[in-house]
Amino acid sequence: MSFYIVWFFYHLAYWLVRIVLFPVYSIKFEGRENRPKTPSAIFASNHRSYLDPVLVAMSAPYPFGYIAKESLFKTPGFSHLIRFMGAFPSSWSKDPEYDVMSEAVRRLKNRCYMTIFPEGTRHTDGKVGKGKSGMCVLSAKSGVPIVPIGIIFNSNNLHFRSKICVRMGKPFYPEDYCLNADSNPIQMKQMKDDIMAEIKRLVEEDPPFEIIHDEPKRKSSREKAKEARLKAKAQENSKEN
Repeated sequence: MSFYIVWFFYHLAYWLVRIVLFPVYSIKFEGRENRPKTPSAIFASNHRSYLDPVLVAMSAPYPFGYIAKESLFKTPGFSHLIRFMGAFPSSWSKDPEYDVMSEAVRRLKNRCYMTIFPEGTRHTDGKVGKGKSGMCVLSAKSGVPIVPIGIIFNSNNLHFRSKICVRMGKPFYPEDYCLNADSNPIQMKQMKDDIMAEIKRLVEEDPPFEIIHDEPKRKSSREKAKEARLKAKAQENSKEN
């Protein structure tokens, strides 16, 4: 599909989402002046909720691509919708030769922006977890910069008129770390650590509003599993004592 056709429908969807979302939540954006002038870029964000891909995309009105679970592409109708909106699967069992990294690089070189959540899972308590090096691998292979994004909620549970702030930091360029397509993940550690430190700073430093640290009602499966392990360990310790 032509880039300009995608651009037109993407902007149409962008404004429709604004009309629907802004009356529900109080959303503000900071640091938009940091957007790189490059034809494409990787936006690396902390992960708070299922709303995050939309919030990141709204921070820069360009056609975005993002990686989604294969299971989401098995529902007729919905699969076509998310593909049209830029999603592509992390794996594809029907095609053993499918490689998500190659697909992501192809899209970046075709003037598409990319959203990545380097933590790999949601952190509903607002804390920034440890990141993975996949974003740096993608940056090094495609040669595009990584833009750190910090998403801040005024409460761990979204509700009507919740306050949301999306902060954009200055971009990180792979060449500044002497990285290229042949670099390995070990060589990318410094870039990854710097980006995650910047995301943490954007989230935690000088909050744009008062934050209520309430108990999250909808926790991720990984968070639930961690709680279950800690509970089981506590029970074992109590029996031993």
